Amino acid sequence: MRHPDGIRAAYEWRPLRPEDAACWENLVYDFEADERPVAENSADQFVAVLAQEVTDPELDTLGVFEGDDLIAYSMVRTGRHYDVEGCVHPDFQRCGLGTRLLAWGCARAEECAAADGRPAELRVWSAENDEVLRGMLDGLGLRAFKWYYEIFSELARTPPLAPVPLQPGWRLGTYDPARDDEVRELHNRSFAGQHEDGDVDAERWRREFTGGADFLPELSLLAYDDADRVVSHLLSYAVRPEEEETWPDDKDFSVGYIGTPPEHRGRSLYRALLAENDRLARELGYTGSTFSVDLANPTGALRLFERLGVCDPSRDDISCWVCYRKELVPEERR
Repeated sequence: MRHPDGIRAAYEWRPLRPEDAACWENLVYDFEADERPVAENSADQFVAVLAQEVTDPELDTLGVFEGDDLIAYSMVRTGRHYDVEGCVHPDFQRCGLGTRLLAWGCARAEECAAADGRPAELRVWSAENDEVLRGMLDGLGLRAFKWYYEIFSELARTPPLAPVPLQPGWRLGTYDPARDDEVRELHNRSFAGQHEDGDVDAERWRREFTGGADFLPELSLLAYDDADRVVSHLLSYAVRPEEEETWPDDKDFSVGYIGTPPEHRGRSLYRALLAENDRLARELGYTGSTFSVDLANPTGALRLFERLGVCDPSRDDISCWVCYRKELVPEERR
């Protein structure tokens, strides 16, 4: 592969492959947690992403290697839109690699959209405090449109949540795989109007929501009404500790989704699910919890979590992520 002008020829530029998984994992773990550029962080997850979310890894990924070490990469993930992700190792920043890789990824996404022949959307995430990346995105014509808070709490510093009783005949239970399709349908109604999370098909649901190795059914909960119908859900996922040898001393989990459709809101279901999730996490020996909140969430989730004591800005670690986007319109439709 030809080396971009101005970049050391000693670097090897080539597509990423499953055998690069350990190198990729080492790269992303050289970032602080609140600056980590990707949601996935394990070698197994990397392999799954290449197989399931990248149309052609030979064309849609680009890694930069110094010897055996991956020091930077860019990747185009396909789905309802085109996500460009990537990073440059902290020791190799400020030398042009990030600029070249980001431009390559955005150009590749435009090529894919043009080949597909339909309007699409390009998206790139940035830490709010990453002024360099945000400046590059502005220069490439992407605009910020979505803000997320990522919140981490140490359970030892967080008072247990008080149990919340449900109305007579209603109950909570841990996740039941037999209800998977019912929960997906309920999830889509709960998140309707909130970008792609309100339109999840069966294949993506099983791949990304309840079928992955990081899904924690023992920490995921369903609420049932008196007719045994699922009326609310909470899905939890494992978070790998910073160093493998600290497990199980550091055992963290993420509350990935908590949703109730409009017809069942106002019944304290969120409160009951969060309280039971908190109780189970402590009982099972978890030490930290994390969750993200869309600041535009119409249910006011962030305010609710603060009122319940799940989130406390004076106590917890909080980072903000910004999603940038750009419309990709095929040339014949311009």
